[in-house]
Amino acid sequence: MRFLLGTLTLLVVIDCAVAVCSTFQTQINVSMCSWHGLRVANILRDTIYLDGGRLWYQKGYDDGCVQLQPDNNLEATIYYLNLTNPFNTKSDFMNLLSNMSVAGGSASIAPNYVDGTMFANDNEFYLYGGMLSNTGSSDPPPANQVLSYAAHQYGTYRSSWAPNWKQEYLPTNVTRYITNGAAASAPSENLGFYFSGMRAPDWADFNLNQLQSNQTADTLITLDMSVMSDGKWTNDTLPGYIPARSNAELVWVPVSESGVLVAIGGVVEPIQFFRNDKENSSRTAESKKISPTFMETVSVFDVESKIWYLQNTTGDIPPQLTEFCSVLASAADGSSHNIYIYGGYDGLEYNANPSDDVYILSLPSFRWVKAYTGTNTHSRSGHECIKVYPDQMLAVGGQHVDSTHCLEGGVIVNFNLNTLRFEDDYDPTKWSKYKVPDLVTKWIGGNSDGGATTTTPSSWTNSSLEGIFGKKYGKKVETYWPYNSSNSSSASAQDHSGGNGFPNWAGGVIGAVLGLLVITIIAGLYFYRRRHRQRESAGPEAEAAEAEPKDRPAEWRYASGPASPGPGPVSSSTGMETAETVRTTQTSATQPSTTQPSITQASTVPDSLVSPVTPGTVESGGDALYEMHDSSPVELPTPFNTAYFAHGGPPKPEPEGGLNPDPRRGSQSPISPQTPSEADSEFSYSTGHNRRPSSLSLAPPLSIDNVMSIRSSHFYESFDSLDVRRAGHRSEVSQVTDHAEEKGRKGGSETIREDE
Repeated sequence: MRFLLGTLTLLVVIDCAVAVCSTFQTQINVSMCSWHGLRVANILRDTIYLDGGRLWYQKGYDDGCVQLQPDNNLEATIYYLNLTNPFNTKSDFMNLLSNMSVAGGSASIAPNYVDGTMFANDNEFYLYGGMLSNTGSSDPPPANQVLSYAAHQYGTYRSSWAPNWKQEYLPTNVTRYITNGAAASAPSENLGFYFSGMRAPDWADFNLNQLQSNQTADTLITLDMSVMSDGKWTNDTLPGYIPARSNAELVWVPVSESGVLVAIGGVVEPIQFFRNDKENSSRTAESKKISPTFMETVSVFDVESKIWYLQNTTGDIPPQLTEFCSVLASAADGSSHNIYIYGGYDGLEYNANPSDDVYILSLPSFRWVKAYTGTNTHSRSGHECIKVYPDQMLAVGGQHVDSTHCLEGGVIVNFNLNTLRFEDDYDPTKWSKYKVPDLVTKWIGGNSDGGATTTTPSSWTNSSLEGIFGKKYGKKVETYWPYNSSNSSSASAQDHSGGNGFPNWAGGVIGAVLGLLVITIIAGLYFYRRRHRQRESAGPEAEAAEAEPKDRPAEWRYASGPASPGPGPVSSSTGMETAETVRTTQTSATQPSTTQPSITQASTVPDSLVSPVTPGTVESGGDALYEMHDSSPVELPTPFNTAYFAHGGPPKPEPEGGLNPDPRRGSQSPISPQTPSEADSEFSYSTGHNRRPSSLSLAPPLSIDNVMSIRSSHFYESFDSLDVRRAGHRSEVSQVTDHAEEKGRKGGSETIREDE
């Protein structure tokens, strides 16, 4: 009766399902369901690259039905995740992940591989190993061909370089015909390693469909990436005491000279390669006997000496596992190095429910601690793990049981290494430095920042290992976090001291700013010295110009045009008058001065360099001209100049043509326009002739002594009453010199040397 009821219920469910999934459907969404056997590179600065594997999509329709569809990657594309992008368990990874063509999108050069690995340093990666599907659409690449992709330039600078794919070729003792090995990359060493794995008999070709790769490989393949796009490959045979296996995990640990490799887990006789074999029972028994020992005793390889060791472990030892993932997190002081492993399955039953547990192997105590117990629905295998922050591990891809069961929480989930819990989201602005969990410090001592007191296992299997783990790793391990979020302009206020707490881009920015500052200082010094030399070359003329007071009389400020030459010796000083002196001189005709005019800022220019600017000097380009002393006889009174000897002013002739003639016309300089200083002058000149009288002709008559005593006071130049300015004929230096002459005319206190 129960059987009949159960059968009836199943028929009803099937009928409803058929009824719901109608013939006329409209697709409304698509999502990534599972991604088994993909290859993931270490982070290239801020980007994770994901290649190959069996990717399945789930299509959703408007009637509630879903349909699964394989990707097959027929267009030779590779996906990548930029770590500046946040996501959560509900995110659409179809939009979150970007993709690009591999080697131009040619399937014959870059077909889709399942399993294998991606070796990487911080700048480029190599695709190696894995199984091809037997599609028959194109010929597979040769056994010695691999692809590399340089995302960032390093090593020798190349001016015309750009990110690029390159086909490279393996040496004769290395082949790409290998799969399901354990891989690790050491960016600080520019090295990649591929430990053991599966191969076909005689190292022949194989494919995913026919499962010919059913023998273990006893090799360690090493790739040296020191030179960009020029990898060096080596193949070393494993010693007999290091068992070969399928899908173990290989972890590089920064200790000693060049670090060590720790091989954990893996299985012999993996069921996935023998699921059609009638002798599965014997193979299963062999695996149950040998595979658990790979957790109980781990293999350790010293990279510097190239020597393998075995070391026993203690604690909560995990069961046999394959197709799981691992990351390394070290204490701040390096006293412990903790290897986290997650997921996987036992390799005994192909459709078994995988693990969702997390274990920690703490070194150098070699003690296992179970950190997290998961659920049956969230579990996965055939995935990869990447530590994106000191406290966060992303599990990427995998499958739950098989490809028809979509991964719970999405194809990428985030596990917190500090709290030992899965997070609901990933936010690049929220992270912290690594803290050794209490579950670990309980056994090794110390605290969350380190200080482990148990730094040795219960016993060393080989005493040489003690010396290797007792030596600190001396090379710098680059980190590129934090990753600036594309959706946030500022980081979280959480503890950001992890990764040395200093953004890696800051060094370049600071260097550029300092470079610009240095260039600016150099340019400033250059122009300063250039200006300084120009000032020095200007010599006394510049000094005289700077000595000019700011409160000059208006007639001095508006003077223009070259001065007329004046007779007599050059004064030994170019001292200047104050405004008070000018006012005193202007009123001297009516009010005798009772005080001497004050002299300000006496010039320090040598006498030999002081010369009045004249039309001649203008024509000679500004060079000084020197004249001999005037030795002509004293000019006697004539009808033309008699009226001036009494200083009573000019005669006032009748206007001609209705115009008032200029009373100073007779003494006008043919090249000097009138300036305000002459308009207020106490002397006037006759209009009877158009030549300039000498200054001696203005002296009181019949007294040669009087003539000589005021000789230096009457160096005066007349100007045209028309205010026609000829700017551009006078420099500041010439104005200063004219003012110095004016001072001599107005009775300055400096003594005129008659012997010059």
